[in-house]
Amino acid sequence: QHVDNKWVSSSSEIIAFRKALLNPVTANQFQRFVSLKGDLLENGVLFWQEVQKYKDLCHSHCDDATVQKKITAIIDCFINSAVPPALQIDIPTEQAKKILEHRKELGPYIFREAQMTIFALLFKFWPKFCKFQSNLPSDKILLALERKKGKKMQKKEG
Repeated sequence: QHVDNKWVSSSSEIIAFRKALLNPVTANQFQRFVSLKGDLLENGVLFWQEVQKYKDLCHSHCDDATVQKKITAIIDCFINSAVPPALQIDIPTEQAKKILEHRKELGPYIFREAQMTIFALLFKFWPKFCKFQSNLPSDKILLALERKKGKKMQKKEG
């Protein structure tokens, strides 16, 4: 939906995007697509999915030790990585610090702000992905993305 050349999203588009991120095939295609747009965007897709799994874990009333392990895994992977840069997703450092400060609180909302930031960031690429995807049969999407990545790598090297 265009209003004065600005992309205005409807709730149905937001829901479609959320469903796509929860669908392993579409999420993988989208992840490959955004990996061509920026280094940390690919991690953003994984982060969003892991936070969803974390929230499911919280709502399944499993033991605190398991919930804490999941929090630690998400933090070690995306927020405070041993591999530089420590912050592996595109969120403000204040959000990252807040998560680290609240890492012992076991509720489903510890990653909420960061997840919303990532969702909003990734959602900007959704219309472009939909357009790209609409021109290809689904079994050719990953192949086309691999070709684009190859061309991008050649440009970097050349």
